[in-house]
Amino acid sequence: MTQWLNELWFLTLEAAPWLLLGLVIAALIKAFSDRLAIARYLSGESTGAIVRAAFIGAPLPLCSCGVVPAVLGLKDAGAGRGPSMAFLVATPETGPDSISVSYGMLGPVYAIARPVAAIIGAIVTGLIGGRFAGPEPARTAVAQGGCCGGESNPTAASCCESTPSVTGRCEDNESPTTGACCGNQATPVAGASPGARKRLAGGFSYAFGQVLLDIMPWMLFGLAVAATAVVLIPDGFFDNAWGLVGSYLLMAVIGIPMYVCATASTPIAAGLLVAGMSPGAALVFLLAGPATNIGTLGILRKHFGNRLIALYLATVIACALIAGIILDVLWQVFDWSLPSRAADGHVMEANGIGLASLIVLAAVTIHAYWRRQRARQAAAPGSGQASGQASGEGACDCASGRDGSR
Repeated sequence: MTQWLNELWFLTLEAAPWLLLGLVIAALIKAFSDRLAIARYLSGESTGAIVRAAFIGAPLPLCSCGVVPAVLGLKDAGAGRGPSMAFLVATPETGPDSISVSYGMLGPVYAIARPVAAIIGAIVTGLIGGRFAGPEPARTAVAQGGCCGGESNPTAASCCESTPSVTGRCEDNESPTTGACCGNQATPVAGASPGARKRLAGGFSYAFGQVLLDIMPWMLFGLAVAATAVVLIPDGFFDNAWGLVGSYLLMAVIGIPMYVCATASTPIAAGLLVAGMSPGAALVFLLAGPATNIGTLGILRKHFGNRLIALYLATVIACALIAGIILDVLWQVFDWSLPSRAADGHVMEANGIGLASLIVLAAVTIHAYWRRQRARQAAAPGSGQASGQASGEGACDCASGRDGSR
């Protein structure tokens, strides 16, 4: 037990600074991205639209849960099925927070290989999906069940069903003209946009509210699994005859049904690498895990059809396996190595920055949960604020229920 706690503590200190940096980058991207332009860039089924979808989706800070309403909103806005599939793969597989944590825990090779493999896999998935998907299924009414449970229609990008929102989330402090929802302010003049300070405030509220609350439970789960793998998996476990090929397939099979975001999958991969798994097998998990889970596939099947989802799943797995094999070959050719975790000097160096970052993360997480709980209480039936907001924010329960940035 003591060894497990020590491993958990060390992994947490290693991850904290990079997670904090990733959240800051996510806030800046959120603040200065133009969602309406993104929707226009992804229209049609051209190869260019698919490539743009992959590159646009890669830096967006959305998990495999949050990307679902975003993709459905893009589809309703006119995005083709190929670009939608590319966006669906690239967005949850990588992002500024996961790249930052990958660099800190796995080293520069993974920080480069992971987004490159995600973007290439997204483009391939989009091309195959757009070409071989067959006829589009008939449109059906959608039951509740998007990322925001309070939304009446997850296919609508916003609860007010105004302009589609690429983030797929309901955000306060924005009016229907900006692509969000639930604004009870007067409609601004066309062409007007908030100032840089307000955009930054909104970006940081989003990153250190909604994104942080999405990530934190699974990040803790990932750290616990990583510590368990380091402690329980014996040395040489992956050196058996079945080890290399078997570990590839095992990581793909585990990753498909599992809900784990890109950031939370990183410490799990780190634990498996320390236990002796090949770098390529760990990359398979890093790619397949965030891109697929049972809940996401079930929702998407209703909108894109069984054939397209089968192509999506097969292509994601195939691209992850190929990327893992290529990484293992390159690892041997160039004799790369993982960052050292054993040197005492490295541990002592990480403690100061890691501990300070951990304290900051703990403080902002507690604050985000407190604000979300306060927003829920304000929106509860019978509260004065809830009745006063019935015509505006009452339609957008996900903003108060999931967003800690209120």
